[in-house]
Amino acid sequence: MPDILIVDDEPRLLRVLRMGLPEHGFNVLTASNGQEALKILFDQHVDVVVTDVRMPVMDGVELIYEMERLGIKLPVIVTTAHAEVDTAVKTLKHGACDYMRKPFSVDELVQAVKNVMQKVSTDQVPATDGFDLQSQLDTKEKEAIQKALKAAHGVKAEAARLLGISERNLWYKLKKYGV
Repeated sequence: MPDILIVDDEPRLLRVLRMGLPEHGFNVLTASNGQEALKILFDQHVDVVVTDVRMPVMDGVELIYEMERLGIKLPVIVTTAHAEVDTAVKTLKHGACDYMRKPFSVDELVQAVKNVMQKVSTDQVPATDGFDLQSQLDTKEKEAIQKALKAAHGVKAEAARLLGISERNLWYKLKKYGV
């Protein structure tokens, strides 16, 4: 059974995932912030890390930076309630493999974890050698923009707000990706 470390400051979400993921064949470890997660990473075997971005004490971005600095090479899936493209780009540059927007279902998380683990097992993930990071980032950014536009029912000002970027920046990105 793969071991998943879920890092989030929402006790309810941790409880739901602790109960739901074992039904899909996963062992679940939990932490409420990045510092707790690092302690677990040093003490226990972990196959995949799923971390929220915004948390007290040490947030998910800081956790990913520390994992990179310490040479902890594990697949990381970043989750957030805020569709921040810049944050997604930062985390992907520093080792995250995927980015999910909250709310998500247990089934969606299971599929994301399986996809990441499959990439790792087929050696498609190493964050350095032979990995076209810019292409991955462009794809993730385009997907985030498309999701925001769909959520905003095509209203570009609202999509920009959801993404946490200016309307002008969104306009350039729409042009760049031909959206």
